[in-house]
Amino acid sequence: MPPGLAGFRDANLYPLKGPDIATAKKWAAKSGVKDGQDIEFYTSNRGASPLQAQIVQFNLKQIGLNVNSHLFARAVQIDKEGTRGEPFDITSEGWIADYADPYDFINVLLSGDSLHAANNNNVAYFNDPKYNAEMKSASLLSGQKRYTTYGNLDVSMMANNPPWAPRNNFNDRILLSSKIGCFTYNSTYSLDLAALCIK
Repeated sequence: MPPGLAGFRDANLYPLKGPDIATAKKWAAKSGVKDGQDIEFYTSNRGASPLQAQIVQFNLKQIGLNVNSHLFARAVQIDKEGTRGEPFDITSEGWIADYADPYDFINVLLSGDSLHAANNNNVAYFNDPKYNAEMKSASLLSGQKRYTTYGNLDVSMMANNPPWAPRNNFNDRILLSSKIGCFTYNSTYSLDLAALCIK
């Protein structure tokens, strides 16, 4: 879950002082990936995506994987990766919550109970019965217990059976003149433009 979302827990899960090749190889082997295997990577053909594809290709080469990048128009990428059985191994995706609630990140993006033939949001195709049950249970809670349960679930999944590798969160810089008032900021949706007023 992104920082600022109710239930977020800061956990020391990723190396911040350079790559950990040994651990990366361990996780690759645990997932069934073989040394020298070809990996099919779907991404967009716009903006920074082609350059990010080169970074992914270089990084995975360090653990013995060969990445074949497939660059698509964004709508085509979304359609393809949302189709169950489409022959890709990894993709690059972003998500902005429809609702500022952990359900919109955890259940919507990772519940195996919501997998269909097409139009999937769970493009990791993560389907772990243990975590499916925990997601459903967490969704029935309310208040602080809900947020604490989702925070623990998030950390548990990412530590024990990570469905994805988060790469970034929004980092806004908002510059306002001294004439602007009524400033409202939300950690999920950023600046509320409709609430701004002139002093």
